[in-house]
Amino acid sequence: MPLVTPSLAVSNCTLPHSPLPVRDGSLCSVPACAACGRLLPSLLLIGSIKTGSTLLWGRLVDYSEGAIDTGRTTDKGYISKKEKDFFGDPAQWRRGRGWYERAWPKCPASGARTVVGIDATPAYHVWYDAPKNMAAFYGRALGQLRLVWMLRDPVAKYWSYFWELKSYGGDWDRVTFDAFTAPKLNRSRDCAPHLDHGLYHPQLQRWLEYFQPAQLLLVQRPAAVVRDVVLHAGLRRAQAERIAASAVSRRVAKEKQNSKASGHGRMPPAWRREVAALYAPFLDRFYSLVGEAGVPVSPLARVEGRVVKKEKIPGREAF
Repeated sequence: MPLVTPSLAVSNCTLPHSPLPVRDGSLCSVPACAACGRLLPSLLLIGSIKTGSTLLWGRLVDYSEGAIDTGRTTDKGYISKKEKDFFGDPAQWRRGRGWYERAWPKCPASGARTVVGIDATPAYHVWYDAPKNMAAFYGRALGQLRLVWMLRDPVAKYWSYFWELKSYGGDWDRVTFDAFTAPKLNRSRDCAPHLDHGLYHPQLQRWLEYFQPAQLLLVQRPAAVVRDVVLHAGLRRAQAERIAASAVSRRVAKEKQNSKASGHGRMPPAWRREVAALYAPFLDRFYSLVGEAGVPVSPLARVEGRVVKKEKIPGREAF
C-alpha cells in the first residue's frame, strides 16, 4: 500500500527555492534554513543496516566540532537521535510536515558557524517510497540534499542482520538460521523481507529517479570516509580534515556503536553459496549502474573491491 502523503499545508515552513551561498560565518549549510527558521537536514544517511552506519554517524557527530546536528529525540527514544525514520516508516510519515520540522533546532544566529542537519536512517534505501517522500517534502530544494549510502557485501550483511535479531532474545532464541533463511529463499522472487535489503541495484535505480548521481556518495569503512562525507555535506576542506583526523585518532562513545551481531563467525558454506547466487546478478548490475551513472564512491574509488573508473566520478578530485 502506498504511503499517505502528509498535508504540505501543516505549517508555513518551506525551504527557499534557491540555495543561499555558504560562506564562513553564514547561517547554515545547504539547504539553507527553512523559512520558519528550522535547520532541516541536508545530509541524509540512507543506508544500509548492518554496514557500520552507526559507527560512521558516531564519528561524524562526536568529532564534527558541533557542525553536524542530529536534531532532538522523538518518542522512539535515543535511537531517534540517529534514525528519524520519517521518510520511510508509514507511521512516522503520517505525522506530517510540522511534526518532522519540530524535531530540528532553530537556525544559528546570524554570524554563527556553518551547521548541517543529519538524518541517519539506514533503512531509507529499502523503503520504496522514501525518495518520493523526500521529493514531496523538499520540493524544488531537493537538489540541495546530499545522500550517503554505506555498503557491505549483502551476504555478510544478511548474516549479521540475523544475529542482530537473535540478540533481542525472546522468541528469537528459538529461531535457527536454517529456519530463518529457507522460506525467504523460496520467496526470493517476492523480495522476501531481510533478503531484499541487499538488492542494491533496483534500490539505486529508484533513488536516481529523484536525485542526481552527484548528490549521492557510496561509502565503506567508517573511519576511512569521514573526510569525504563531511566534504560531501558541504563543509569546508580544512574543517573536514580536522574532523577526520579527530575521528580516526579517538574512540566513539559506546552508545554510538552497534556490536549486537559480532562474534558469530561466517555463514555456513552451503547457505552462503545459495544466498550469494541470489545476489550475484543484482550486484553485477549495481556496479555497472554506479559506473555508468557516475555515482561518487569512497574510499579510493572502490565499492566492495570493484574499481569504479575515476573519470566517471564527478567532482571527486580527491580520488
